[in-house]
Amino acid sequence: MSLLLLVQEDKEFDIVEVNIEDDDELHEKYMMKIPVVEQNGQIIQSGLLDYITLLEEIEG
Repeated sequence: MSLLLLVQEDKEFDIVEVNIEDDDELHEKYMMKIPVVEQNGQIIQSGLLDYITLLEEIEG
């Protein structure tokens, strides 16, 4: 989450945090990919997150 907050300093976008472990369907879908950053139904990045990729891919 802290990495997303850093990106948010450079781009304006909303963050909605979802605990995947609270939803059996999401947990099964993303279990091996946690954390997952998704925007408009498309996965931006999962697993190991990096600032540059998030900055370039997130639509602000």
